[in-house]
Amino acid sequence: MKGLFGSLGRHKGLKLLSLLLAVALWFAVGVEEPTETTLSVALELVNPPQGMMITNEMPSSLQVRVIGPGSAIRKLTQARLAQTIDLSGYKRGRHSIPLGTKTFNFPRGVQVTRVQPNPLNITLAPTTVRTLQIQPVLEGKPPEGYEIVGVKARPSEITVKGPYAEIADLKFVSTIPLDVSQLTGPATLAGDLDLKTLHLTLPDQSPILVDVNVAPKIITRTISGVPVAAQPQKARLNPAKVALTLQGPMLELRGLKPGDLKATVDTGNLAPGRHRLSVSVNLPASLTLLTVKPATVEARLEKSP
Repeated sequence: MKGLFGSLGRHKGLKLLSLLLAVALWFAVGVEEPTETTLSVALELVNPPQGMMITNEMPSSLQVRVIGPGSAIRKLTQARLAQTIDLSGYKRGRHSIPLGTKTFNFPRGVQVTRVQPNPLNITLAPTTVRTLQIQPVLEGKPPEGYEIVGVKARPSEITVKGPYAEIADLKFVSTIPLDVSQLTGPATLAGDLDLKTLHLTLPDQSPILVDVNVAPKIITRTISGVPVAAQPQKARLNPAKVALTLQGPMLELRGLKPGDLKATVDTGNLAPGRHRLSVSVNLPASLTLLTVKPATVEARLEKSP
């Protein structure tokens, strides 16, 4: 012991204190309180076999329960963690990959106590490429008085890649439903393909547009009791009223009354007496006259007194 103190030379007290502090620090680190937590580790699947693809749902991350020194655990929780699974060499079919404690490269002293999911189940299937029609799916109806007269997807078809068993018999790929309940005229809507039940990839990521042509709903209506006027000479008409069958926008036609329409016969340059005259009707440009019943009326012109 005397030899030990003698070897310290000058300032024996300070040197001994430093030694004691170093030993105390070593013990403090060595007996650091263990910490347990769950880490979210991103899952990266690499090198899938050529002509194969994963067809089952895969988690985006693994939940790894660990225990270890608090300082090491804190560093892990602040880092971006990822676990790579190399699929090279795997064949078609279902594979179960166990994730053990040695799967993860964590710092010394950190132990893995649980991994979820575990094992990792992967199904590989042969793929094929096909070109399919795009079928727009519409949701709702235009407001009252309007109707859809045309729907077109741009592009009209798309090339997809997926498991042969899934797409061998497919005729088209549908879009996610597009809301048309507020449209009162032509519109172009951005569409996405509804692939939630299919394991497809799109080599071409071009946007999909759907042209929806909405126009006023056209109806046919017969309006009876429309009065006929003689112009420019006055005349007694028989019958004095006719029925008009019109075609046009529903919102415009359904509110029309007989008095809103103007039917006439031309009595210009006619001599007194009885005449059979054709009925003319003056309509807005938006309405089409289909029939007038009767198409002619008898006009009786009296002699001037």
